[in-house]
Amino acid sequence: MKDTHKEIIKLISDYLEEYPECRFTQALYNLRINGFYSVDNPEESNFLFRDNYNDSDEDVLNKIKKELDIKE
Repeated sequence: MKDTHKEIIKLISDYLEEYPECRFTQALYNLRINGFYSVDNPEESNFLFRDNYNDSDEDVLNKIKKELDIKE
């Protein structure tokens, strides 16, 4: 497992510890790992989830950090 994977897993784990009532898939959405094509305007996306297949691990990690307001 890469260090980036470990960091992503730790951030998700910490988030779920802080919000235990949150379902796992909700956490993925809340942390912007999964989401609609247009998060700002979901009504325009016809509620289609964006394919995140090509997102790099670093991109995912940066999205999570941005959502949690973690400064480097």
